[in-house]
Amino acid sequence: KAVVSTQSTGVDCRDISEPKVNPVKNKRKRNKKKKKKAEKQIAKGGDADEDIDLILSELNAEQLVINSAPINNPGSSNVLSTSLTVIRKHLNAENELRRMFGREAMENRGPVSQFRKKNYIFSSPKSTWPPMTKFGIQMVVDKQVDGITYFKYVHSKTNYQRLQQIFWRASHHADPHAVRQVLELHPYHVDTLLHLSEVCRVSEDSQTAADLLNRALFCLERAFHPNFNVASLNCKMDFNRAENRSLFVSIFRQILFVSQKSCWQTAFELSKLLYNLNPEQDPMATLLIIDTLALKVEDFNFVIRFIDEFNHTLKLTMLPNFAFSHSIAQFYKEVVDGLPHEHSNKLLQKAVLNYPIMAQLICEKHSIVIESNSLYIMNEQVLKSHSRSLTQQCKLYLERSSDFWKDAKVTNWFKSNVDHVNVHHATMPGYKEAQDRRKSVFLSPPLNVMRHIFISDISAVSALLPNSAFETTQDPHDPMPPPSSYSDYLPETSQSRSGNPVMAFINSLMPGFTGNPGEGQEVGGLDLGGFLHPVGDENRAGQWGEQLRNIPGDFGVALRDMLANLYQQGNQDAMPEVVDEAVDSNDERVAEDDLD
Repeated sequence: KAVVSTQSTGVDCRDISEPKVNPVKNKRKRNKKKKKKAEKQIAKGGDADEDIDLILSELNAEQLVINSAPINNPGSSNVLSTSLTVIRKHLNAENELRRMFGREAMENRGPVSQFRKKNYIFSSPKSTWPPMTKFGIQMVVDKQVDGITYFKYVHSKTNYQRLQQIFWRASHHADPHAVRQVLELHPYHVDTLLHLSEVCRVSEDSQTAADLLNRALFCLERAFHPNFNVASLNCKMDFNRAENRSLFVSIFRQILFVSQKSCWQTAFELSKLLYNLNPEQDPMATLLIIDTLALKVEDFNFVIRFIDEFNHTLKLTMLPNFAFSHSIAQFYKEVVDGLPHEHSNKLLQKAVLNYPIMAQLICEKHSIVIESNSLYIMNEQVLKSHSRSLTQQCKLYLERSSDFWKDAKVTNWFKSNVDHVNVHHATMPGYKEAQDRRKSVFLSPPLNVMRHIFISDISAVSALLPNSAFETTQDPHDPMPPPSSYSDYLPETSQSRSGNPVMAFINSLMPGFTGNPGEGQEVGGLDLGGFLHPVGDENRAGQWGEQLRNIPGDFGVALRDMLANLYQQGNQDAMPEVVDEAVDSNDERVAEDDLD
């Protein structure tokens, strides 16, 4: 029978003969039954972990559905478009690889994994990973503002914070061998995994680097709060909190790794998630890559819709990447819809007028010859009007979007519009404004852009980083932290070595250390001169990566052997148990069992 819903009262008006059903009450009854079933399994003894885990995951899933409804609050700056909604199943690259190569090709033929089988968000645990016990990280609710829930990571005081202090001291002396020893103590220490993953990457051991990064993401996922929903637009995190930054760095590096495997759908969904975590700060400058990834998956409507909705607040078309991506997305949409290219022509002409150096870079990259009497895009004075920061962003975009301009149709369309700008640029609307904007807006890259470029590690782009980029630390696990950074605890780097047992342990790992390292002093066989703070002439901008690449090749071999031994030994004693309790912002105790 028909149901008439009264929104003002929230009551369903049904036929009197029909029994009234309270769906909330029934759901509570089902939840109670599931909890009783779990208690019975515990009372029986034996291995009931899988059943309990399944029941709890179902309860959490129902709760997440309730909490993930988008909040329509026009007055809030945190409101995001539904176009940024994340599809959870696309966050795991293995799912995309199965679609590309088939399920049989992706079957794990190695030893049986000791981890429970479930739908993991970022990465499925591998059978070669060491057993996991309680590892001392928990996500708790930080605060709620205007219907937005902010979450934060909490580190166990007795266990994880102690290991973090050991790691900080090892990484402070830039000795990857000492950092590797920390991983032997705790195979799931997140910052150590991120640090060594980057060391392996620049040492061209991409397989081990990806494995360590996936393990870090697995740890962070295991600590998720039950109400933290990656598909929700209302779950945020503060990047200024040091404990939270591991998740931001891990996701961004995962975007770069899966992009190398051409898992563009996974990279695109991860970029939406990364932007959703903190859209106001955008600490990883996700706006410099999200448009390109949308084009890679041929989601042209996303680029167009995103600009239509947010250009008035974010000024997206002032970014070179969005200016050109908007035009090419409109071009492909017109091709699909069978429409003339009138709109895309105007968009591309405006983009070339505003950023002629981008057109010049495209022509040089793909050997495109422009036959015009007035070469606006090749004019020396015009090219000099581009600041160093603007040139850097244009080169970054070209490195990622180069394939789009290879298509013959796109090349012909591009040449015709560049010819038009070369001839009519002086009479085009916005010509004078474009000149002034190039000189005044892109004077120096902000910190999030420099962090994005530094992590991306594209040599042609990183070489243009200003010296100010290296006035802060570039630790692989936390590159370029914000000035307003805060944490529940700080590194104990100022304490004396003699009376501290933790420091004595580190000293045993670094026999070559004889005091506070000075300029050029060697620690653990590595020259520390300018390693953490490469300042000075611009040729030293890539010194951090170059010195990492000079690490002896036996380090990677030793690291892989150590990782294999951790699994073979199954040594859970190497991972200290959590013996204390984490405290959230409301001084409410988080049970020790919740930290596993």
